Amino acid sequence: MKIDVRGWDAINHGLALPPFSYQGAVEHLADYGFSMPAQDYLPWKAWDFIARHQEIPIWIEESALKAMAACSIGQIAVGVNGINGAGQPGRSDRLHPTLKLLARHGRSITVRFDRPEKVTSKSAQVAQYLARKLEKEGASSSWWCWLPAMPAKTDDFIAAMIRGELAADQKVFLDTKVSTAVKIGSYRRLTGAWPRHRIDREFQAADVLGIAGRVVVLKGATGTAKSKAFVDAITQLEAATGQKQIVLGAYHRASLVHKGAAEFGVCDLSALAGSAEREGLHGAVGRAGLFCCGESAYKDSSEMTLWRWFWELKEKPRPAVLILDEISQVLANWVMGGTDALRSIRGKALDALEGLVGLECVKVWAADALVGDVEMEWLKGLTGETPALVESSFTRPRPLYLAEPTKHSEQTVVQALTAAANKGSRFWLGCGTPTTLHRLLDALPEAAEGTELRITGEDKSRADPRVMRLMADTEAEGATYQRVGFSPAVSCGISMAETPVNLTAVVQEFCWAAEDVLQALNRARNTRERILLAPKAVPEAAGITKETSAFRAAKALKESMEAGSLKDYAALIEQRHPATRKAVAELEARRNLEALANQWCLRGLLAEEGYIIEPLDKLILEGAGPDQNDLANERKALRTPEGIERHRLTALQRLVAGTTSIDAEQHLAKRLIEGGTFLDLKQVDVSEAWAVAQELQLDILAGAGIVHATSEEVVAVWEQLSQLDRQSAKRASRALGVRSDRLPGPLDTLDVRKVWPLLKRIGYGKGKPVGETRAEGKKWEITPICLDPPKP
Repeated sequence: MKIDVRGWDAINHGLALPPFSYQGAVEHLADYGFSMPAQDYLPWKAWDFIARHQEIPIWIEESALKAMAACSIGQIAVGVNGINGAGQPGRSDRLHPTLKLLARHGRSITVRFDRPEKVTSKSAQVAQYLARKLEKEGASSSWWCWLPAMPAKTDDFIAAMIRGELAADQKVFLDTKVSTAVKIGSYRRLTGAWPRHRIDREFQAADVLGIAGRVVVLKGATGTAKSKAFVDAITQLEAATGQKQIVLGAYHRASLVHKGAAEFGVCDLSALAGSAEREGLHGAVGRAGLFCCGESAYKDSSEMTLWRWFWELKEKPRPAVLILDEISQVLANWVMGGTDALRSIRGKALDALEGLVGLECVKVWAADALVGDVEMEWLKGLTGETPALVESSFTRPRPLYLAEPTKHSEQTVVQALTAAANKGSRFWLGCGTPTTLHRLLDALPEAAEGTELRITGEDKSRADPRVMRLMADTEAEGATYQRVGFSPAVSCGISMAETPVNLTAVVQEFCWAAEDVLQALNRARNTRERILLAPKAVPEAAGITKETSAFRAAKALKESMEAGSLKDYAALIEQRHPATRKAVAELEARRNLEALANQWCLRGLLAEEGYIIEPLDKLILEGAGPDQNDLANERKALRTPEGIERHRLTALQRLVAGTTSIDAEQHLAKRLIEGGTFLDLKQVDVSEAWAVAQELQLDILAGAGIVHATSEEVVAVWEQLSQLDRQSAKRASRALGVRSDRLPGPLDTLDVRKVWPLLKRIGYGKGKPVGETRAEGKKWEITPICLDPPKP
C-alpha cells in the first residue's frame, strides 16, 4: 500500500504524522497526561499535545508506513519523504519547520533509517547529518540504521516481531541509538587505492632510492626521519653517479626554507640578500640549486629563482631533484593561501611548481605526515605516472589530553600550567588569539625576569629581538625560557627537539585549522604531556564556499565566477594545469570539512600521528595530582581522625570551587589508601557526601557569596531538606556526619540556623555579618573554612 506523505495542513505538508485513533492516542499518551472526551477528539489534537510536551520521545522514519509501524507499538514517529525529505521544498539545507518545532527544549529524537543495501548508500551519513541538525535546534538527538542479519526496515522488523520471528535478544534494537558525537569511522585524508610500500620503522635512503619511478611520496608521523632520508638519498645518489645533484625545494614558510637549505647545502632564497646563506656558501656541500617559499619563487631580477630553474632545466635538461616536504601545506599555500607578496606573483610561482613537477629530468620527492588523495592526484595529473607511496606505521606513542574549550577546561589548563610553573618546569602554550594567550599566561604565578616569551602577530611581539632570535635558532634560544606562549603565526615555523618540555598546551580557536594545530602540538618535540582544547567546529577556518564535497565546492566556485567577468576568469583558469584546477576544488572541500567537523577530523589525524587520546579529566587524575612526596605527607596526615576530616573537607571545597572533578577525587582517594581495605577507602572517599551536597543544593549555597536568612539559595536548601523521608534523612546524615533527628522535617518552618551546620560539613561557613536591611535582615558572606593543619 503506497501512502502519500502529507499532513492535513500547510504546516505539516511533506511530513507524515500518523493519525492516531482515540484509543491509540489514549494508550500511547495517557502516561504523559493526555485526556479528553472521545466525542471531542480529532487526530490533530494528539499531535498538538505531542508538540507541547517535550518529554515525549520521537522517532523519525523515512516513510509514512514505517512511521505508522513504529506508532503501532508505542514509539511516536514522524515520517519523512525519503532520507533527504526532512528539508523544506526546494531547500534541503533548511529543516522542516514542524521538525524544528518538535526539536525544541531537549526532546529526545532518534533518526532511524533503513539498512544501507549498497556500498554507495548514504543512509547512515544522512541519518547522522539530520540528527546533528536537530541537535542544533535543541533536541537531544541520535540516529540508527538497521543492521545486517535482521530485517532492513522498521516496518519489516516490527512485522517480524509480531509474527514471533525475531530472537529474544534482537528486540532490544528497537530502542538502540547512536550518539551524534560518534562519527562513522575515522577520518583519513588518504583513502584511495594507491600502490603502497609499507614499513614499520623510520625512513632510510633506501626507501627513496629503491623506487623505480621518479615520483616518491613518504608518509609517516612526525619524527620518522623523512627529511633525513631525503638528505642521505641525495648523498648516496651523488656517490653512485660521481656528480653533484641539482636540488630544489618548495616550502610554505621562510623558517622551513632556512632549515631545508642548510640541510641540503643549497641557496636559501629566504635569507638576507648578500648573506652566505643567500649565496649558497654556508655549507661544505656546495650543491647547485635553491630552497624557497612561494613569495620568493619568482623575482624580477637576474637572481636564480625557482621560476628561472624551471626554464633552465626545460631548455637544458639534466638530472635534478625537487623536494616537496610537507606537501599538503605547500600545495594549499601556493595555490590558495600565502601573503600579499605571493598573491602578486602566484601565476609565476605556480608556473614554476607545475613545470618542475612535470619535467621528465626532475625527480619529485614529497613527504608529509598528512598527505592525502588530493596531493597524490595532483602529482599524478602533472607527471602522468602514479606516485610511489612509502608509508611507515612507526610512531612514538604520545599521550594527549583532549577536551572542548569551556570555562572548566580552561581552568584545568591553567591548573596544569600553574603546577608546572610552581615546580620550575618548562612549558609551551599555544592559543588561537593573542587575547586568550595573554589571559591564560596572566593567570599564572608571575614569571621571573627573562624566563617568559610571548610570540604573537602584534607589533610589540614582531619588534621584539628575542622573538627574532627564537625564530632564527629555536633550539638554542628556546632552551633559555621556562615559558613560551605562541600564536598561529608560528604554529609550523619553529621546532625545538633537544630541550625537554614538561607540558605543551594548545587552545584551538578562531581560524586555527586542524593541520596547523597538529603542528603546534609538536613545536616542542620532546614534550612529556600535551593538552588540546579543540571545539567541534572552527567555522572561521573554512574556505569561501563552505561546501564539504569537491563537486559542490566546484559548483559554488563556478557560480561565483559567473557573477563576474567570465572572460577574466577564463583567461586565468586557462593558465593553470587541469590537475591544479581540480586540486583547487578538492582543497577547498577538504578545508571546509576539517573546519566544520573539526574535532572528528582532528581525532583521525592525531591517531595517524601516534597520539594516545585521553579525556582531559584524566590529566587531573594522573598529571595534576600530588607527586610522591605530597602523597607520602598526605598519607601520614590520614593517620589521625583530624587528618581524615581535613582531607574530606578540602576535597569538598575543591569540588565546590570547580577546580577538580569527582573522578579526580576518587582517583586520589584510591592512591592515598593503596594497600588498605575498602573501609580505609570509605573513610577518605567523598563521593556520597558530594552527591548528597548536590541533592540538597548545598554546593549552590556555598558558592552564593552574600546571603540572608531568606535568600533563594537558603530557601532551596530548606525545601530539599523538607522533602526528605526517613531513609533519605538517614542517608544525608550519614554522608554529612550529622544526626538525622537534627535535620528539618516537612512541618518545620524555615530556620537558617539549622542550615549553617550542614554547610560547615562541606567546608564552608558564614563569616561575620556584612550588613543588614529592614526587609532582609542580617547578611553574611559564605566563605571556605580555613583547613590549614595546626603548626607544631
